[in-house]
Amino acid sequence: MKRFLSLLMASLLILSCFTLFACGGESNESGQSKVLRICNCEDYIDEELLEKFTQETGIQVEYSTFGTNENLYNELVINPNSYDLVVPSEYMIEKLAQEGRLNKLDLSRVPSYTANVSQYINKRLGDIKVTVEDGVNKGKTFPLTDFMVGYMWGTMGWVYNTEFVTEEQVSTWEGVFADKSLSKKITIKDAVRDSYIVGLAMVYKDELLNATSTEQITQILNRVDQASIDKVGAKLNSLKPMLYGFEVDSGKNDIVLGNIYAYVAWSGDAAYAIDVACGDVEDEDGTFVDEKNLRDLSYKIPEEGSNIWFDGMVMPSGSTNYDAVYKFMDFISRPENVAENMDYIGYTSLVAGDTIFNDVVLEWFDESEDLAVDEGVTVDLSYFFGEGDYTVKVSEESLGRLMAQYPTLDILEKCAIMQNFKADTLLSINDMWEGVKGETFPTWVIILLAGLVVLLAVAIVFYRKKDKIKWFKLPGRKQTRLEKKGYKAIKKENI
Repeated sequence: MKRFLSLLMASLLILSCFTLFACGGESNESGQSKVLRICNCEDYIDEELLEKFTQETGIQVEYSTFGTNENLYNELVINPNSYDLVVPSEYMIEKLAQEGRLNKLDLSRVPSYTANVSQYINKRLGDIKVTVEDGVNKGKTFPLTDFMVGYMWGTMGWVYNTEFVTEEQVSTWEGVFADKSLSKKITIKDAVRDSYIVGLAMVYKDELLNATSTEQITQILNRVDQASIDKVGAKLNSLKPMLYGFEVDSGKNDIVLGNIYAYVAWSGDAAYAIDVACGDVEDEDGTFVDEKNLRDLSYKIPEEGSNIWFDGMVMPSGSTNYDAVYKFMDFISRPENVAENMDYIGYTSLVAGDTIFNDVVLEWFDESEDLAVDEGVTVDLSYFFGEGDYTVKVSEESLGRLMAQYPTLDILEKCAIMQNFKADTLLSINDMWEGVKGETFPTWVIILLAGLVVLLAVAIVFYRKKDKIKWFKLPGRKQTRLEKKGYKAIKKENI
């Protein structure tokens, strides 16, 4: 009897352990994981909000960062179950959705977002249609908004030092390059997509200025035919004698330090640089700019048009952790959390509503109490926030700073969303870009040379191992009977 009870207890213990492992460890009542794995860009969230989310929901957050959209893509291809929630840019969301690598979302479970997202911005994203090529939704077409909850958005333009560069010079993309006194005082992005659209805007300036709709502008700024690629390459090459260099993240510091006078900037970096240069916020080292080194910077989107970009929260198809994902998406989209997050990272959320207008726009920008009735500029932001009085009054000097976060409707109508490049197109554009950056050979030549090096290395290995490889014998004299038995001829003399 005792033996029977012992066997029964052992069986129950084994069964309970098996059940625990089969369920994947700790889980909540709905069977979903109590851990949420998030991957985001660096310095792109107030991490105190992650702690607040855990306190509120009991869900632990494993937070990681990625360097580029392409790095994130490669990781998801290798391991689709790497993360539950990631935050790529719109072109990468389009690519991932098209390849069937994203779960389609039930946005009714993210009420804080659907109730407050800017309808104008949401429509711009919804105009992008994605046909899924693989997975459960293969062959179906959806708006891009079915796969994402918008996180941040912005534009690209010139940040410039008003002491050395005039607003007129940055009102076009090429204006600053005509002034030789600015030689080696300008930088552009070391990012092929961003510099490519700048090149397109220069090459097709006249067409863009005469365009009558956002659709026309979008078509022009997404041209990828070989003739356009070649023209862009030639144009970008012609700018190089004037450049201080190419940059991704250093431009905002270079312009604050006075190393450059103008640089192509993403709007969030523009806002940061302007605030640091005038002494309003600390720099990346946690110090304020010395008073004698204060600079007056501003931001301008050239009249030809530019890029409007978006980053969004999406759920990789390898994850089934829906409950935690939806809870986080809703949490981070609550207006009070949005305001806190924007204050920390300096970028602009897709979430609108009265809380954002009052606690962010009016708090940060409105100067109506300091300006006379006939002074300053009144900016209408109702296109973003919806019906009602959503106007803000700022000085002429502060207008550029406002435009870095909330550009006017007429400016946005001249900004295009860049579409995802197909593989063959990307190869051609990358070849052009390598030429601009000063690479000696195009990609196909480098691949060919690499292949030849590999073949040469293999040939050397085979040659060195030839005596140990039975089927690999170089032509030569036949071995003698003694040599075949292992003897070696030291010297042969004629007698």
